[in-house]
Amino acid sequence: MSDVEIRTQRLALRRPRPQDLERCAELLGDYEVARMLSRVPYPYDIELGRRFITSAMANWSDPVGAEELSFHVDRDGEMVGGLSFKELQETPKIGYWLGRPYWGKGFISEAAGAAVAWLFGNTGHERIVCEAMTENPASLKVAEKLGFRVIGEVGCASVSRGGTVPAIRTELTRTDF
Repeated sequence: MSDVEIRTQRLALRRPRPQDLERCAELLGDYEVARMLSRVPYPYDIELGRRFITSAMANWSDPVGAEELSFHVDRDGEMVGGLSFKELQETPKIGYWLGRPYWGKGFISEAAGAAVAWLFGNTGHERIVCEAMTENPASLKVAEKLGFRVIGEVGCASVSRGGTVPAIRTELTRTDF
């Protein structure tokens, strides 16, 4: 499973690799992207990015025991975003992001749908959760398109903003997918 690559009509989802760091810094260095994510600082921190990629690569060496699995999303051989499943030993939580030049083209809906299908097809998990900041209607729309249903309001930590912001928690069951 360590060489997983998921292909869709327009995209490839693959394991992160060291040469992604510069592209991550370019795409995640945009405040409009970083401010909607929980773990990404602004300005982007290269050393934290390097540690994240190293950790993400290591998790793929034992995906069954990993707490988190991350994919980078490529379009025509160029990285355009990423997604992760966190809390894999409990109820997985999906998170996703896309570089601003690629917004509004349906890429993250396509990638997230393929990733959810992969997770349900390769694990015994019965549900997945997703949290999106209330001021991020695009992320909420992605979850809705995939069939996630709202289960409540939560606070979402935001490293780039230095605090907690309101978010909507949604869930998707294997049956509903």
